[in-house]
Amino acid sequence: MTDHVRVGFKTIDGVTLRGDFFAAEGTDLPCVVMTQGLCLLKEHYIHDHARKFRDSGVSVLVYDHRGYGSSDGGPRHETNPLQQAEDYHDAISAAMRLPGVNAARIAIWGIGHSGGAAMIAAANEPRIKAVILNMPFQSGSYDAGNFPPGLLGRVWGDRKIQTASGNPEPAYVQLWPVSLANARGEEGERTFLTGEVVWEFISGALKRSQAAGTPWENKFTLQSFYHLSSVEPRLFVPRISPEKLLYVAAAEDPVTGSLEAHRAVFATAQQGAEFAVVRPHHLGTYFGEAFDEAMAVQVEFLKRKI
Repeated sequence: MTDHVRVGFKTIDGVTLRGDFFAAEGTDLPCVVMTQGLCLLKEHYIHDHARKFRDSGVSVLVYDHRGYGSSDGGPRHETNPLQQAEDYHDAISAAMRLPGVNAARIAIWGIGHSGGAAMIAAANEPRIKAVILNMPFQSGSYDAGNFPPGLLGRVWGDRKIQTASGNPEPAYVQLWPVSLANARGEEGERTFLTGEVVWEFISGALKRSQAAGTPWENKFTLQSFYHLSSVEPRLFVPRISPEKLLYVAAAEDPVTGSLEAHRAVFATAQQGAEFAVVRPHHLGTYFGEAFDEAMAVQVEFLKRKI
């Protein structure tokens, strides 16, 4: 027996997104809208985050991005932060209709690259009471600086091929290692994300989505790299109402930028926004004592704000 129910909702352009609703006990309750980062699914650890919020008295809607997991939409496995920001608005509308939820007490939460989408959405969204940007994607130029040489050239070549085709098919690359040996560089081609910590993270995540029966493949469209490189979520921070904002940065974060880079982004926020540092590093905050400490900060913030 599960502790959540599956829900679905339509976006403004008619795509069905699906997720899980974790209902806190009571009525007239606040609700936080959440989704995972980059190419990951709702089952990839953030159910743990949702349960922390739910147990504190905040209901939670967790959903898959369009093109991923349980949600419809295509191209499959394509990430576009601007589109994901648009979908946050429709997820907010869906959360406002859920049973027991007070439509005036909604928050949004994003982690990693969904944090970048949440950053954009929060700057344009009048209906939310709070936003938590959890180690967020803050700069496409930062991401592009870490792309392998020649990658963006391949992206433009792929775009030319697709637009010339009568039946365009996206080209894909592999993001995550497929074995511990691959993660160590002992076999196969080097993946974009690599190392033993990365392998432990994705192998554990995959077990969770497989147990839920949610489809996931280790691939990412080439055009996703164009979408990532061409957007600067950090530029939206000054437009977020400061009383609504909690910006969480990791002490070490090779995924979205150094602590100094995140402090510089936060420095552009209006006075009154809040900043917190979590340890030890981006992927490490998903587990154990570090997870509990990071979530305690976020739960306390939401309890004050919504």
